[in-house]
Amino acid sequence: MTQVSIEGLTKVFGKLPAVDGISMRIEDGEFISLLGPSGCGKTTTLKMIAGFVDATGGAIRFDGADVVDTPAEKRDIGMVFQNYALFPHMSVSQNLAFGLEMRKVPKARMKERIAAVLEMVQLAHLADRYPSQLSGGQQQRVALARALVIEPRILLLDEPLANLDAKLREEMRVFIRELQRRVGITTVYVTHDQAEAMTMSDRVVVMFGGRIAQMGAPADIYQRPENIEVAQFVGQVNLIDGQVARLEGDKAHVACVFGEVEAPHRDMAGPGTAVTLGLRPEALSLGPAGAAGAAGAVTARYYSGSLIDYRVALATGETMHVQTFPDVRFEEGDAVTVHAPADAFWLIGAAR
Repeated sequence: MTQVSIEGLTKVFGKLPAVDGISMRIEDGEFISLLGPSGCGKTTTLKMIAGFVDATGGAIRFDGADVVDTPAEKRDIGMVFQNYALFPHMSVSQNLAFGLEMRKVPKARMKERIAAVLEMVQLAHLADRYPSQLSGGQQQRVALARALVIEPRILLLDEPLANLDAKLREEMRVFIRELQRRVGITTVYVTHDQAEAMTMSDRVVVMFGGRIAQMGAPADIYQRPENIEVAQFVGQVNLIDGQVARLEGDKAHVACVFGEVEAPHRDMAGPGTAVTLGLRPEALSLGPAGAAGAAGAVTARYYSGSLIDYRVALATGETMHVQTFPDVRFEEGDAVTVHAPADAFWLIGAAR
């Protein structure tokens, strides 16, 4: 296992900073996901860790040693690509043998490693098949096995599930995470899919414009995003205008469309401050007109199987996104009341 430190890492293409002075520490055996939209710098960061792209500035340290000037082939990393990058003219076992041959691993040891890793990824019975004879999920497991068989210090994955269908993607998330836990290898995973990042990671690094917007455990990123950009990218969110009425201990009392509500206090929010509150759709509930809460009317209803998505126009002009289970049924045009629990609000920033 290897600890990775990134310090002031920068990459400039022409005059454009693709990665703009980011810093982070990845612990031994930790699974970190770099999450963000296309063009945010996550893949460039991964390629700099791998050594495929030269850094413009900053340091990349493996167990304290700066590798920023070390060639990729000497960094001892395992890489899994989005397109698998398997050799089509080689069998599964030959694909795995390639990296070991380059490292001049003895034949007997090579055979043992290949057999052990194929067993680990549940492909021992397909050792003699060629990539064209495998499903997408099987090819992805071969790519993963090829990265692991060389026993690298760090495993890097660049959107490895993007080419799989939804069901297989979900299965592979679980497979990769369980395998990583068994092997205990330090892992950096790049994705633009928030579900992948949330379900697989020990910590998530959210990036925008070449910078880190927030880094933390998946629950912290989702439940307490530090700014509007993160809140809107990670999950769905209702943004509500309010004004701080008073502070009590670690709580701010905020006047908004739901009356006076409480939210965890942040230093920026003194009495009289105009603020934006965040509220997740699944935290809200719908009731008939006249019940406690904010009055409104259903303007749209979308059935998605396990949930129903509602859009509710409040009498005060705001539109709320509400998610409920299918047993709660209202139709477009119905007068309803939107209820929000007392602990559902958080202060997300200054007024928009």
